[in-house]
Amino acid sequence: MNRFIFKLIALFTMLLDHIAFIFLDSNTLLHDVFRLVGRVSFVLFAYMIAEGYHKTKDINKYLLRLAIFAGGIELALLGYYLIGGDNMLITFNIFWTLLVGLLSLYLFYHKNQYFKLIIIPLVFAAELLDLSYGGYGVLMILFFGVYRNKFTNFLHLLFLNLIFIQSPVLEFLGVTEFAKFPIMQWASIFAIIFIFLYNGEMGKYRLKWFFYLFYPGHLLILYLLEFLI
Repeated sequence: MNRFIFKLIALFTMLLDHIAFIFLDSNTLLHDVFRLVGRVSFVLFAYMIAEGYHKTKDINKYLLRLAIFAGGIELALLGYYLIGGDNMLITFNIFWTLLVGLLSLYLFYHKNQYFKLIIIPLVFAAELLDLSYGGYGVLMILFFGVYRNKFTNFLHLLFLNLIFIQSPVLEFLGVTEFAKFPIMQWASIFAIIFIFLYNGEMGKYRLKWFFYLFYPGHLLILYLLEFLI
């Protein structure tokens, strides 16, 4: 499976997740199925950010692109909030998490070894600011970027799920109030299937800007449809 197909799967699973979140009754089976499928999407995006770090020709431009999109989406969310919509500032903008994850990899591989120490407050900041997927997401990108073996990727995904998902570890310890995700997030483990199938090749089509624009574009369309309906 090449990178183009891999990214399409990430977009498709994300689209199903957001359709369920915006339109479907949470008490329906279809809602739960779409949301379960959607748990795969972030893991695939995290893996692509880690891959992108190692394949990019200019890490500074890569960071800048993510920062520009994060800022642009944040302005759109601010506008939505000001006209009477829900407050989704910071928390609904996945580009912040992707940016912090990529920045963490940049700091990890920086020639100044002390830069690694900055990663710790970045992870805590992602949690305290309630970024989408928070420290879970940032650590996932970092682990995927530092450890390139796919079986190790699976172990790290398993580890993160164990310490961030409500059950079984936190439930066993009696500290479920610290859980970041409900049991449903365990469906994210199926993303490892696509990671193992990924061959590292670019694919026939690149469509770089399509993949960048899809996230804000599909949300705009979905919320416009919600408003019209």
